[in-house]
Amino acid sequence: MEELDLKKLQRVAELSKIEIKDEEELRNLSTKIKSIVAHSERLNDLDLSGVEPMTHAMQLEQETADSLRKDEAGEPVTQEEALRNTEFTEDGQFKVPRMI
Repeated sequence: MEELDLKKLQRVAELSKIEIKDEEELRNLSTKIKSIVAHSERLNDLDLSGVEPMTHAMQLEQETADSLRKDEAGEPVTQEEALRNTEFTEDGQFKVPRMI
């Protein structure tokens, strides 16, 4: 990985709109970032050969109230039902402010 020097870190901070008051604060931030990067690089050493990739953050073992509902087609919504909860309609359509 490319070394993160203080000049590059200062530039990233400027682009991120992060105010760094002095060089000591910049050096402190640099030390913390290097520690985080070193820790994340240790993840490359893990043997994940027997681990299947996740498709969801929570493993859903069984159908519960928290699991995703089935996507089943139902009866379509009528125009009257769609417009029932709005007071801004015109000629059977939603009336919205002019944008252009």
